[in-house]
Amino acid sequence: MSGARPGLARGLALALLFALVAACVNLFVGRARLSPIDVMTALQGGDVSPTVHDIVHLDRVPRVVLGLAVGAALALAGTLFQALLRNPLADPYIVGVGPGALLGAAGAGALGLAGRSVAGLSAAAGGAFVGAVLAALLVLGVAGRRGRDASARLLLAGVAVGSFVTAVATWALYVENESWQDAVRWLLGSLAYADGPRIRLAAGATVLLALLAWLRARDLDALALGEESARLAGVDVTRTVFGLSAAACLLVAAAVATAGLVGFVGLVVPHAARRLVGPGHRRLLPVAALLGGGLLVAADAIARSARTEVPVGVVTALLGAPVFAVLLRRTSAPR
Repeated sequence: MSGARPGLARGLALALLFALVAACVNLFVGRARLSPIDVMTALQGGDVSPTVHDIVHLDRVPRVVLGLAVGAALALAGTLFQALLRNPLADPYIVGVGPGALLGAAGAGALGLAGRSVAGLSAAAGGAFVGAVLAALLVLGVAGRRGRDASARLLLAGVAVGSFVTAVATWALYVENESWQDAVRWLLGSLAYADGPRIRLAAGATVLLALLAWLRARDLDALALGEESARLAGVDVTRTVFGLSAAACLLVAAAVATAGLVGFVGLVVPHAARRLVGPGHRRLLPVAALLGGGLLVAADAIARSARTEVPVGVVTALLGAPVFAVLLRRTSAPR
């Protein structure tokens, strides 16, 4: 059966090719009509008008870099949650991190901080990150670190905390109307605000946490077979589940703080990556990261090619929902 799937080298090559093609397409599309020659000249530092230079270097290139980082973060988080919870429908926002980020962004607006920045990040972005982290900590605290069935407890705690935080966020939005604009932007997702601080946060968190997850790939493989099997293999199940869940939550927090709530990337990409290189996480994690980055950048290109730019989260939902439905039918079909 293993021969039916490409090896790691081929799988990485295909995923990298997809990400590169998506990035190149993104650079050439947008509301401003630029010829491919102008874009290539600007990228090479050639003689172009200041307008063309600014569009390429201050808008399109940062969006591509941020999209790659955020898409990779969401795909990695989805891969981790699906392994840790042993649930193919696990999504990066199922543990309440997304609603927590929304509450943080809305809270920043409600406090009148929408126009301020901290360390280069807008107050809304900072609030989203803090809200996501606090929601993750609350989930981990509610689930507790003692006893068996750590994965099931995390899932149930995430549902409970997510529902509670969503209710609080909704209440905050009704109380303070001025926070609607920021909150809606975080809710639908966008790469339009790509800049240095956001790129550094998303890329830095993705690289560091991806390395941590990759180093624990064997533990993830064992956990995917069940907690009892993992214990027999010598894995400290509780410590591993909660440690890698915290890493996944931080990945989602960084993604939400820099691009808002972008759905379906973390749900669909792990399934596509498994079909490409199999279930082993040493192969799966890097391929999922590349596919996730490529998918989000491609979705952003589609969002920007419309007459009026639509939120990138809308496009990922339109692309991801039917793809996931096909994957679900194939995985549930009798063999």
